[in-house]
Amino acid sequence: MVFFYESKPNPYDEAYQIVMGKDKFENDLLIKWGYKELNYWWFHTDKYSSGHIYLKLKSNEKTFFDVPEDVINDCLQLCKSQSIQGNKLPECVIIITPWTNLRKTKFMKPGEVSFKTTKNCYKRKCFNRDNKILNRLTKTRVEYVTDDIKELDSFLNEAKKSKDGDYFLKFIERNKEQLLLIEKNRKQAKKLAKKNKKKNKDWGEEEKELCGENEIDNLKHLDYSSNSKSVEVNL
Repeated sequence: MVFFYESKPNPYDEAYQIVMGKDKFENDLLIKWGYKELNYWWFHTDKYSSGHIYLKLKSNEKTFFDVPEDVINDCLQLCKSQSIQGNKLPECVIIITPWTNLRKTKFMKPGEVSFKTTKNCYKRKCFNRDNKILNRLTKTRVEYVTDDIKELDSFLNEAKKSKDGDYFLKFIERNKEQLLLIEKNRKQAKKLAKKNKKKNKDWGEEEKELCGENEIDNLKHLDYSSNSKSVEVNL
């Protein structure tokens, strides 16, 4: 699954989109299927493992220096919170670079990444964990829910083919309610499966498989078009 957040520290300012993969395999897909029109900037802890955080800049913004400081701080806090080691420290350094500067080869392990040039890499310090910021971001989170890596690969590939810098913004706008409902149903199914697994192990396994099948089926009803203004919900 891919996580989409909305950064809006000031309620009177326009929101920014933040994107994050669930694990190293999804992080690789975000690098693989990224494209320059998205205008993504990448955040990652220096010297520690962490989530790969992408901030989508506005069309009139060229670098992260053009972005409001509060929005950058949201990205720093989210990145630090997604690092097991970094999250424990009073401060850690975050590397910031444009997606266009990321370098990934077939010889690298999942999650590994290097840079085309270090001249386009910048470092910022992130200090103590700020739960107020993280709670605000979490409330805006929308998940593209799927454990099928091939399905996610196809979704990101279609986005790249469109060359639309606002592809994911439009997708979330059209399908937000449906995605939240899929996520809610997924959590309820897992909770039910866990509860019943204690009573009947075999039944629990069947419920787990059914949950996965329902996710794929629900994703088929999402609106993937570029111009549609509405979405038909069929659950």
